[in-house]
Order: sequence, then structure tokens, then C-alpha cells
Amino acid sequence: MTRAERTHAIGLIAGNGDLPLAVAEKARDSGRFLAVAALEGEADPALAGSADEFAWLKLGQLKALAGFFQAAGARDLVMIGGVSRENILFNYDPDEDAAALMESLEDYHNDKILRAFCRWLEDRGFKVRAANELLPELLARPGLLTRTAPDEALLTDLKVAWRVAKELGRLDVGQCAVVSDRITLAIEAAEGTNATVKRGAELALRPVAVAKVVKPGQDLRMDIPVIGPETIAAMAATKKVGALAIDAIHTIIVKPEETIRLADEAGLAILAWTDEE
Repeated sequence: MTRAERTHAIGLIAGNGDLPLAVAEKARDSGRFLAVAALEGEADPALAGSADEFAWLKLGQLKALAGFFQAAGARDLVMIGGVSRENILFNYDPDEDAAALMESLEDYHNDKILRAFCRWLEDRGFKVRAANELLPELLARPGLLTRTAPDEALLTDLKVAWRVAKELGRLDVGQCAVVSDRITLAIEAAEGTNATVKRGAELALRPVAVAKVVKPGQDLRMDIPVIGPETIAAMAATKKVGALAIDAIHTIIVKPEETIRLADEAGLAILAWTDEE
């Protein structure tokens, strides 16, 4: 395929987790040309097998990133997958453009960084798209997703966790809250969902409720909430998590059948709510 023929090419900026590979396989199955820029220390090396063009890039190498996609003829870009705190601290290697972008920000909250990054890309002719446009079948449907249902105490705690997580998201700090006996035990900051849940569960005497939500007004092209088998395994390992509430329609479930099966085996209820609920 020549560069001129790549009219439907997709560029994937890949972080950690299973979702980048799912997006890559979806693009490959649709017959679209795929260029993958994989973040060093984060992305799965298996992505190289699904890509027509592939490159490893360090976090902060914006000019190299743009140059890679321009050379590949990929103008539609998808950002998916996490970036660990360790990578941000120890593998961040900013070029001049990245340094200038960060200097322009008043704080380094996720949404502000990602929105600024999207603007930087779009100023250079790229179009940043949401992963859920490619994978609508992985979006959580509203309702109880597991056979296991929460009891009244857990349901009350879920509602508290939901409100706290939404307020946390409004402040652009995190997306997750852990509650037991109507007491907030942990809220997410830079450590990520699994570490937040573990920290909260260690403080609990009774089963805990967890909410993982979309931030109010969130740009769904970036940092969309994701759960999957790893999420459930981490919650089950605490032996304290009784229920999880997620945003219906706006949360991606990686490997949904396996995720629900693992939750049922652990006796963990998963509910997908809308804000109206």
C-alpha cells in the first residue's frame, strides 16, 4: 500500500494494558492501515505484529511522534492505554516541543496535559479520535452486569463512592473512590485504580464499594475509564471488594466475558450506571 493510498490509515499511540492490542486488532480486521507508536516501558511488544508501521518512542518525544505518523500517512489518531507513574518519573525525555507544552500549563493534571497534547497534534493536521468509536461493542451497557448483586449496605456505599468519584473527577484528580460503611477510605490520585483499591481495602473491616467513573465534562478521546480481567483480579486479591460501579456507555470493558466471569467467581457485583441513576 502506497502512502497516497492510505486514506483510511489509523495512528495508534499505545500505552499499557490490553486495550491497545484490542484496538490494533480491530483496525487490522477492518483492513485499515495501522501505524503504532508504542511508548517505551509501557506498550505490549505484541503490538508490532498487528501494525503495518511500528516504532518505539519515549514519553515526551513529540516531534518524533508527529514525524512517524506523517511519514506513515496516518492522520486519524487514537490514544489508548495507561502510563505508569514510574515511566513519568524515570523515562520522561521531553523534546523542545514537549517542554514548551508543559511550561504553558498552570498544573499537571491529566486532563489539562492530554487536552494540550490533543491541541498540539491537531495544530499539525492530525485528528484525535475516541477509541470507543472503533470498539463500541466493548462499552458497558446500563444495568447489573454480573449474576452477583450488591446487598443494601453495599448499594448505599456504591452511591457514596459514585458521588465522591464524580467530585474527584470534577477536580481532575482521579476517577476512583473506595467506600465502606459510608466512609470514604481512599481516592485515586497518581497511583492508579488498582493501588487505590488496595489501599482502601486495607483500611476496611467490612466489604468495600468501588466507583470508577468518567470525569464530568471529560473529553472521551482521552483517558476513558477501562476495566478488565486485571482490574477484577486486583480487586478479588484484596478479599474485601464487594461491588464496583462504572459509567454506562462511557466505560470500556476489555475482554468482557472473562471480566464478568471472574467477577462472578469472586462474588463481586458490577453495575453500570448513568448520572441520572
